[in-house]
Amino acid sequence: MLLRAVTIVDPASPHHGKTLDVRVDQGVIQALAGSLDAGSEEEVFDHPGAYLSPGFVDIGAYLGDPGHEEREDIASLTAAARAGGYVAVAVLPNTVPVRQSVADMTYLASHNGTGPVDLLPIAALSHDTAGEDLTEMMELGAAGAVAFSDGTSHALSGSLLKRALEYGKGFGATVIDTPYAGELAEEGQMHEGGVSVQLGLPGIPTLCETIPLERDLAILRYTEGRLIVHLVSSAAGLALIDAYRDSATGLVGCTVSAHHLTFTDEELLGFDPNFKMLPPLRSEEDRKALREALLAGRIDAIVSHHRARHGEEKDLEFSYAAFGALGLETALRQLLPLMEGAPEALGAIVTALTAGPRRLLGLSPVTVEEGASAQLTLFTTHGSSRFTRADLKGKTTNSPLLGRELPGRILATINHGRLWTSA
Repeated sequence: MLLRAVTIVDPASPHHGKTLDVRVDQGVIQALAGSLDAGSEEEVFDHPGAYLSPGFVDIGAYLGDPGHEEREDIASLTAAARAGGYVAVAVLPNTVPVRQSVADMTYLASHNGTGPVDLLPIAALSHDTAGEDLTEMMELGAAGAVAFSDGTSHALSGSLLKRALEYGKGFGATVIDTPYAGELAEEGQMHEGGVSVQLGLPGIPTLCETIPLERDLAILRYTEGRLIVHLVSSAAGLALIDAYRDSATGLVGCTVSAHHLTFTDEELLGFDPNFKMLPPLRSEEDRKALREALLAGRIDAIVSHHRARHGEEKDLEFSYAAFGALGLETALRQLLPLMEGAPEALGAIVTALTAGPRRLLGLSPVTVEEGASAQLTLFTTHGSSRFTRADLKGKTTNSPLLGRELPGRILATINHGRLWTSA
């Protein structure tokens, strides 16, 4: 296929910022030039103003298969990811039963290789995610697990984290932990601050993040293992990670959700349960710090924090509504306003959607250059459209972006030698 006059967005590529024709054949980028002649039977993609980047990769989306297919199954998750420009999604192990066997790894792998989106298994760190005995990490890693986690709703115990990081060092295993001490806010509904006081809702203080995060980083320094700090939500949490990077060696990577870069706790003034998520949306000060860190390259990966919830879980009084929001379809588009007054932001956003998550998961890098694997995303940044239920490709509608005017558009992805339009 021939991609006509696309602008390359890939800071790691020598072609970053250039508008070129790009030829893809047999799943490989074969040529890039100012002008290429199309072959007689060559598929031509020609869309004015199109950008081309490495394909987006997500970390930590929720997949309900098995056990909760009424929320999300493989078909609906991959449809949502395709619509959002993703070529791969690393899914959490919190299914029923828990994803913790070699058979679970091969089941997901059996859906890969021919479609638009590959599913990468994050295996359970402890048996049944109960926080006690480690799973067969080495065996699961050999079977395809890209990382190990017990999920995002509670922090790991210090003992389990220490054992996992020490054991995983022997074969390069990566542990994912979300620092959240729920016992410090047992009935918490939202970020603790002026808005929670105004609404009369129990708050979730920032120390629910910073206390377990300090412990995680101390254990990481001691073990020198591989840890992804997942879903950092606060300026204070980010400062702890920055201080660790400056004072210690070894890998530490952090992820931030697109929602926490977009919204603050003020969105909850309308009691919309689609803004109810964990970690909670925090203050404007926190959002500003996260955005500045992204533009400075201190956010390793932007994640969708995609968690499907059906109506019976969300259409309730706010205090009873479940935590969780959709995010795969909108992650890039909701971040494009960051470019206002900062055109270089697009490169930072794309890096955190592509190279960053690949590095954290130990995947081979993908760069827009001759001879590279053609796992690519095509999108625009101009124009806008209202995001409606018709734009949601999954089974649920718990998106905080519904009714919003979003800039740009995902045009297509390229994966496994095929062009997949986002429609």
